[in-house]
Amino acid sequence: MDPRSENRPDPTDTATENEDPLTEDVRAAEKVVNAFFYYKDYGREKVLKMAKEMRKLTPAHQQLLNFPRNPHFEKVLRCVLENDKLIKKIIPISLEMFGDDFEKVTRITQLRRPEPDFMSKVLSSFRQLVREWTDEGREDRLATFNPIIDELRKRFPDEEMRHDITILCPGAGLGRLPYELVLNGFSVIGNECSLFMLFFSGYILNVCKKANEHTIYPYIFDKSNSWSYEDQTRAVSFPDICPFEINQERKKRKNFFGMEAGTFLESQKKENIWSCVVTAWFIDTANNILDYIEKIYEILKPGGLWINVGPLTYHFEDVPGEASIEIPYKDLMRIISEVGFVIEEERQIESNYTNNMRSMLRSVYTCAFFVAKKPM
Repeated sequence: MDPRSENRPDPTDTATENEDPLTEDVRAAEKVVNAFFYYKDYGREKVLKMAKEMRKLTPAHQQLLNFPRNPHFEKVLRCVLENDKLIKKIIPISLEMFGDDFEKVTRITQLRRPEPDFMSKVLSSFRQLVREWTDEGREDRLATFNPIIDELRKRFPDEEMRHDITILCPGAGLGRLPYELVLNGFSVIGNECSLFMLFFSGYILNVCKKANEHTIYPYIFDKSNSWSYEDQTRAVSFPDICPFEINQERKKRKNFFGMEAGTFLESQKKENIWSCVVTAWFIDTANNILDYIEKIYEILKPGGLWINVGPLTYHFEDVPGEASIEIPYKDLMRIISEVGFVIEEERQIESNYTNNMRSMLRSVYTCAFFVAKKPM
C-alpha cells in the first residue's frame, strides 16, 4: 500500500458543496486516469527494485554485471520519462473530447497506487498501440484484419455503393480495424467500452497531424526472454499512417466513420439496423457469450452478415465475482445456427496478438474465422 494514500480519503467518494456528486462514469474515468498518471512512479519503482536486487550480489557478480555503472538503468528511466510525457499530453486532450463532466477528472485525480489490474492495462495499452498503429505491428494485425476486409470486398464488389453498407465493429480497441474498413468505402461505427483504449484512439484519430509523429518505448519492462538490453529500450513510432491527412480526403466521400463509447450490449438498442457486424478478438469478452449472439442477430438487418475472427480465451473465466459461460467452438456454432444464423463459411487462421516481435517468447493463436448470415 502506498503510504501517501493510506490516510488520504478517496477523492471520488466526496463532492464539495458547490459541485454535484460525481457520476459513475466520471468515477470510472478518474481511476483510469490515475493509473496512467501513476506510470512514472511505477517505472521508477521497477528500476529501483532491479537496482536493489543487484546490490545484494557479491562484488564479483556486480562487477560482471557492470553494476552500478550499467547504463541500462539510466536508459530505462529516460524511456519511462518519455512515455510519461506522452501520457500527460494525450490524456488531457482525450478527456476534453468526452465533454465538460470529464474535465472534473483532472481536478480530482490523485497519485494513488492503482490496483494491479489497472496498471497492467496501462502497459497493455502501449502494446495495443504498437499492434494497431505502427509498422512493427503490421504483420500482427493484418493476419486477422485482411481476411475480414477481403470477405467484405468480395461480398460488396461495387466500391461506389459501399457507403450504403453499414458496419458495426464492437470491441474496436484503438480503432484501426474500423478505420481500415472506412478506407475501403464502407460506413462504420466502432464501439469500445475500455477508457484505456478510448483515450489513445481519440488522440490518434483526431489529433495526430502526421505519420510517425510520436515515439513510445513499450518494451522497457520486458526483462524475460530478451535478447539484449537494446531490444528492451528500442523506440517505436506511431501512427504509421496519419488519420488526419486521410480524413481531409474522406470529406469528399459518402461513407461515414465514428467511434462510440459504451458496452456492446447496452449501446445497441435498435433492431434490424446494421448491414454487417464485424467481431475481431471480441466475442470471448462476454460474461455470457449467448447474450452477444442474440444481440448480433437482433441488430442485423435481414440478410445481414456477421463476420468473426478470434480465439475463445474467455476473459472472465476464474475471475472472482464475475459470471462466465465458457462454450467450446463446436457447440458455439451449433447455438449460432439454432439462434437463426446460416453459417456460410468457416476456417482457421493463425495469428499473434500484441507480441514483442524481438522476444524469445511469442504466443500464436489458432483463430476461428466464420461468416454467418441472418436470413431474409
